[in-house]
Order: sequence, then C-alpha cells, then structure tokens
Amino acid sequence: MDEADRGSGAAVKAVIFDFGNVLCRLDRPAGNRAIASHCGLSPEEVDARIWGGDIERDAETGKIDSRTHFERVREALGAEASWSYGDFEREYMACLLPHPDGEAALAGVAKAGLRTFILSNTSFLHSRWIFLNEALATIPELYALSYKIGFMKPDPRCWLWILERAGLKPQECLYVDDVEAYCDAASALGLHSIQYDHKSENLLHKLLAVL
Repeated sequence: MDEADRGSGAAVKAVIFDFGNVLCRLDRPAGNRAIASHCGLSPEEVDARIWGGDIERDAETGKIDSRTHFERVREALGAEASWSYGDFEREYMACLLPHPDGEAALAGVAKAGLRTFILSNTSFLHSRWIFLNEALATIPELYALSYKIGFMKPDPRCWLWILERAGLKPQECLYVDDVEAYCDAASALGLHSIQYDHKSENLLHKLLAVL
C-alpha cells in the first residue's frame, strides 16, 4: 500500500507515534558495548543473547519486572557477580538517544489540533526515557506501552486498546512507525499509516503532506 492510500487525512483526528526510531533514536550497539564490559562476550554475542528472544519478550510484555529482567540477562551472559542492577539500568538505557525531528513532529501535529498517542513495544526501563523527556511526557494524552498492556505489535489488540480508550474509529487515526510490518498491521485494521525513515526524512513535513 503506498502512502497516498495510507494517509488520506480528511477524517484524521489523531496521530499514533511509535517510540523507537520515531520519537527517539535507537543505538542498540552502544548498549551492547556497555553491557559487554561485564562479561567475556563480544557486543554482537550480547545482542544475540538478550534481544529478540524470550528475555526481551517477557520484559516487554510485563511478564517479568526489571530486576528479574536483569537477573535473566546476567545469567544469559554469564556476567560477573559484581555487576549491579544500578549499572544495568544505566547501560540498558545507553541505546536511547534524543531525536529532535521526532519531537518536533509530535509538537507540530499537536499544535495543529490533532490528538496524539504513543504506542511502543518497550520494557519498563526503556519506557522511563519517555517520561524524562518533557515533550514526550506531556504532549501525548495516552500511552500504550507493551509492558503495561501485556501484548506487543503486531498484535491487533495494541491499536484496538488505544481506539477503545480514545473513543476513535480506525479511519480517524494515522499511525507512524519505522517498521513496515507494524504499519501494515495498523492498515489492516483500517488506520491510515506511514513508514518513517529517521535517517533520511523530516517527519513533520511527511505528516503535514498527508494530513
């Protein structure tokens, strides 16, 4: 589906933003390098052991709390006993970086009178970054964070959770993500959607072109 179809904006009342690589930038190698300093593994080996599997999914669906998450990461990596939860907190957050373009887009569509929401596959620790950023913490009216709602994109319940609570119809919402499969999942429910490349596109301009 091309973006002309995805973003007809006549009836759009709200924009739902993904978090990672939309409202913030993700540098996962940076976090892996910090964590690797506590074990005998390379950053690439750290990545393979703690991302994309049960540890990540259990943290991002709220099945485990952050301290259990740390213990499972430490066990999976065979990390040194002196590695503390406080160290893990800081190092696990090292992959999250500010993204002024995303923040400007959030503020811009809100100023234009559209309602705004955040929908993210995220853990408790990573979600804290949202609430340390004043724009991200104050502008959106609703946050659908996977560790809180108990399911992750592309599960349709993620978007339905927002629609129900916001009292909106699918066609009244525009969804923004950097992952094509998640845009397609939103479109399948009747939402407009656009895929955003933070490396080459200005998000506010991209949104205003379709709203």
